Amino acid sequence: MGLQSKGLSSTSEDSPLTRHEQVAFDTNMLLNIARFNVDVFQETKKMLGNVEFMIPKQVMQELDKLAEHGQSLRKEVNVAKMAIENNNVKIIEVKGMDADEALEKMASEVIIATNDKELKDSVREMNGRVLYLRQKKFLEMA
Repeated sequence: MGLQSKGLSSTSEDSPLTRHEQVAFDTNMLLNIARFNVDVFQETKKMLGNVEFMIPKQVMQELDKLAEHGQSLRKEVNVAKMAIENNNVKIIEVKGMDADEALEKMASEVIIATNDKELKDSVREMNGRVLYLRQKKFLEMA
């Protein structure tokens, strides 16, 4: 079952002018907000224009687990969660054992934002689009 059948993409009522890209974020990209002081959401909007942000629930679960691993990670997770809330990010149900598997299943229909090399390679092999952070501050599409 694709994302369109779940009602997560533009409907036929959308005009071409209101159509937007959909971007799903991986855990590491969200943690980069605090690590490198970069607003990946704002930078994505600058690059792509009208964007709908989403994350699979597995990413939220990973963030919750990471928050238990020390004060530094807890701070990064809290910054990520605030950014998720401030940018109206949809948390969606996608079948998958973990965040990477869920994001791979989404890759045919949305842009995947990640710096995880294995996930980037996997998405590219499926002819998906990847948004990644270069030099700790610039977003690039591959």
